[in-house]
Amino acid sequence: MEMQYQKLQGCQNDFIYLDFAFSGLEPPAEMAWAKLARSLSDRKGPYGADGLILLLPPEANSEADFQMKIFNADGSEAEMCGNGLRAAAKMAHDLTHGAKRELKIETRAGLRACEIIEILNPQRCVVRANMGRPSFLPHKIPVLFDDVMVVDEEFVIQDQHFKMTCVSMGNPHAVIEVADLANFDVPRFGVQIESHEAFPEGTNVEFIEVKGLEVHQRTWERGSGETKACGTGACAVGVSLIMRNRMDSPVQIQLQGGRLQVDWDGLKEVYLTGEAEWVDRGKFNLEELLQRPELPRP
Repeated sequence: MEMQYQKLQGCQNDFIYLDFAFSGLEPPAEMAWAKLARSLSDRKGPYGADGLILLLPPEANSEADFQMKIFNADGSEAEMCGNGLRAAAKMAHDLTHGAKRELKIETRAGLRACEIIEILNPQRCVVRANMGRPSFLPHKIPVLFDDVMVVDEEFVIQDQHFKMTCVSMGNPHAVIEVADLANFDVPRFGVQIESHEAFPEGTNVEFIEVKGLEVHQRTWERGSGETKACGTGACAVGVSLIMRNRMDSPVQIQLQGGRLQVDWDGLKEVYLTGEAEWVDRGKFNLEELLQRPELPRP
């Protein structure tokens, strides 16, 4: 069975997209989506991505234009992905020939609204996404701390002492400030914090360095490893800085893959703005891809 895909990216956070929302195609029954996500995401294979995203029809009586289902590179299912969300909005805008510049998308984290605010060229546009309200409550993240909020908490890994702030943006995030981000060993500490017993469902980890009004971010994504960008992570970083009175909104965040803007009034929803870009399209043979032996992940 041949399947068509598109690849899109936001700040070089790239995903393989399969359209079952606008194409009229039905998703295969009894599909091993986790294995397919691992095969398509494998950077040593012919495709390579940070994950797999499905566009699906909305549920009955839903106000959403479509559903988005997200699989990380290791096959685990994610609640939310800010860059994947913005790129999904760009893809839906293109598939509907620009019929709607405002789209509502259902995710595991709830309904999210996106707006195409500027079309730069046929491949690139600027998308503003309502990312919902952040939560600092430990049981919402979840993180196993007794405090009302985990803000600038001491956290020790391999005798290294960090100050950590935890935020939920529909998925868990731990924000840690370091002195020299460029030379910091993100894989070494990222994988240990991701799987630490304090995070029963694992966590994404944002390592940041603040230089005056500049914020630089590197991300270790739960289930994907270090990526060029993370949209929900940028939201967590922006929110953590604003709520601690370190910076005013909007916060401009420089990631390895580009720049994102985070707006938050301190009470309501967080807004994430940045470019989304179409990269490629093609086909793959589903049976052949699923039969390929899987190599162990690094």
